[in-house]
Amino acid sequence: MEEQVWKILLVDDDDELHSAIETAAKNIRINHKKLLALHARNPQETKNLLQKHKDIAVVFIDISMQTPKSGLELVSYIRHDLNDKLMRIILVASSNETPMPPEKIIEQYDINDYKEYDEISGRKLFNVIRTAIKQYAQFKEIKENRDAIYEKMTTNEITQLPNRIKLSEKLDTVGNKSLILINIDDFSLINDNNGFEYGDKVLRSFANFLLNEYGQRMDVFHLQSDIFALLCYEEDHKIVDKCVRDIKENIQKHTFILDNGEKLRLTATLGVVLNEDGNIIQKAEFALKEARLYGKNNATMYSDNLNIVRTIHANSLWSERIRNAFEHKKILTYYQPIYDLKAKKITKYEALVRLEHEGKVYTPIHFLDAALYSGKIFEIFKLMFHNVCKAAQNNDKDFTINVSEYDMKDPDFSPFIRRTLKECNIDASRISFEILEHTSISHDKNIQKLLNSLHDEGFKIAIDDFGAHCSNFAQINNLKIDFIKIDGTFVKHITDDINCKIVTSTIIDFAHKKGIPVIAEFVSSKEIFTIIREMGADFAQGYYIAEPKPELVESWLEADNKGTH
Repeated sequence: MEEQVWKILLVDDDDELHSAIETAAKNIRINHKKLLALHARNPQETKNLLQKHKDIAVVFIDISMQTPKSGLELVSYIRHDLNDKLMRIILVASSNETPMPPEKIIEQYDINDYKEYDEISGRKLFNVIRTAIKQYAQFKEIKENRDAIYEKMTTNEITQLPNRIKLSEKLDTVGNKSLILINIDDFSLINDNNGFEYGDKVLRSFANFLLNEYGQRMDVFHLQSDIFALLCYEEDHKIVDKCVRDIKENIQKHTFILDNGEKLRLTATLGVVLNEDGNIIQKAEFALKEARLYGKNNATMYSDNLNIVRTIHANSLWSERIRNAFEHKKILTYYQPIYDLKAKKITKYEALVRLEHEGKVYTPIHFLDAALYSGKIFEIFKLMFHNVCKAAQNNDKDFTINVSEYDMKDPDFSPFIRRTLKECNIDASRISFEILEHTSISHDKNIQKLLNSLHDEGFKIAIDDFGAHCSNFAQINNLKIDFIKIDGTFVKHITDDINCKIVTSTIIDFAHKKGIPVIAEFVSSKEIFTIIREMGADFAQGYYIAEPKPELVESWLEADNKGTH
């Protein structure tokens, strides 16, 4: 509540200052408010009043009361011990015996004015008080606005819990702490199925649950969307570990009641950091990501040995190597021939990316994730596609090149391939795009439309790693497919695993019924080569035919006839 008076504190060990200001204050009105004079005659009385009254606007302090520095010591107490930057401090010189020259006092101490006694009488006193209070009111308003902005910045709008900024401030203090991140499982589905307003009700109910259950022992935060946090100051690992298990179980058992009375059951996945003192939020996020890898309703403790931590470190290392490889032209294009089992000759090549670092050539398994992590995946595709088109200028073979959903989502994907094709004067029918998937792109209508459009322009479309990951028979119904490449896991075990043999045979039969040729990769021996040929595969690719090389290999039949394979 806004004060109805302006409070002025008078600090002097005799009555002269008190009488002068008390008399003048009775007749002064500033912004329609009276002045209320508070009186202290020594430092201890002053401190008692300052503790009791937090809204004193102006304090007049006799610079030398019991000791020459009593007044200056009170200034230091107000500014540093109480951390009060708003109160206007006016030092009053009651004699010529000041501890230092006025200019030094003004320079070294955070005061707002320095007056001699003859300057605080009559009209002069009114002007001094009025100026000080106007300053106080102005700075107070600025502080209140700043505090309101800060409160908004550090509070989650939906749950009114402190947010990530506030958590960062709490963690930026000395000492080890434990942090528990709590991610509501399937919250995106709750939003999608019921709408954001319903999702907000779930978040508020979840926030109330955490506050009621753990708010007395821990600080509760709402970091973002469906992620909450508990900051724990308990140092005993066993106690925190048990608490984490209890939290997960309590969430699973609890019936959440929404604002509208509706009841809901939830589970959550937890990422936990125990007794750490640096990068705590990031470490907890790593633990949470690791926990998600193992499904819902899990909890994972952070350690430097987490798979995701090793992956991030590897991505950082390889991101730098990729950057250097681009600068020094060490992103290489290797070619592996694809043998036509019907025509009995090499008719096409697959372009495969390699990276050379310190004289050693690395396959994509080492750097592909880092390329995605560093935003270089499309740059690699562009380099590969350009090299493929250049290679196609010098022979009559066809070429295949891997393409990911990330490449196809780049706005320059279609313009780039058309520009490059025109520049190299290559017919689109000689290029096949092999679809690489992390998610089923047949469900992405935009990519599906793009691939079918490319097919209509003459490019060929192949599904890579068919039968594994996200590849499935449904792809055939949504895309215009020219080739199916059987996942190499099945082919390379075809001689010793009956299930792999059955899957391979089933894929070939299915594809042929759809009129789609089949490529078998990972053909690494003559025995595998013979089996897939007898099964009816149309093409073979693998080390038995030839290893990937930076140049085009065309002499497999000649080498085979000489008995070298």
